[in-house]
Amino acid sequence: MLAVHWAPVSKTKTILKNGIRKSKNGLFCFPLTGHKSLDRWWIYYFNQCRTRRRAKYNGFVFRMMPQDFPAYFGPWIGLNNKTLKKDVKKEITSIKQLGMEFRETLMWRLGELLAYEKKIGPVELAEWDKFYLGLAEQELKKSPKALIDKLNNLNFMTYTLEDYQVVLTHSIPAARIMKILPQGDEFGRVLRRQKKAKWPPLENEW
Repeated sequence: MLAVHWAPVSKTKTILKNGIRKSKNGLFCFPLTGHKSLDRWWIYYFNQCRTRRRAKYNGFVFRMMPQDFPAYFGPWIGLNNKTLKKDVKKEITSIKQLGMEFRETLMWRLGELLAYEKKIGPVELAEWDKFYLGLAEQELKKSPKALIDKLNNLNFMTYTLEDYQVVLTHSIPAARIMKILPQGDEFGRVLRRQKKAKWPPLENEW
């Protein structure tokens, strides 16, 4: 499974030299979905909610490996608030288990959507998980492509995963970084052009 870790552009050289270093709370990353705006959701969050100073960001893409585990997967609030640590789902010890947690999250949201569309009344809080997952499984039996269709639906994927993160417990060495994602397409093109030629000014090339 590929993941992306976002860091200010100013830290790019250091990360490419020393790798992605985990903080005392772990190494936060996001599973790549293939949806550009969703994969960059954390950039927008950082620059709008003032949890960090406004900055340009680069995304460092790497493949999660067995040695990166144990890990945690869940909403940002639960994974960052130590008082909620007891509510975080059990520790994830393998890539396979992470994939299962990822699928279950999507299935839960699919079931929630189906309940809304079928106008099914409120469900007891303690029964949410079982009920929504059951609805989703029934839908998959009728239409095996139902979940795949949702994976290609940006609105559904954003609603489901926008504030989720994977928290790894180990740093990622520089050699494991496969690619750097720019914050936006224009930013990436500008960087490449600046490397090739600094004159005439870029604004005159458009």
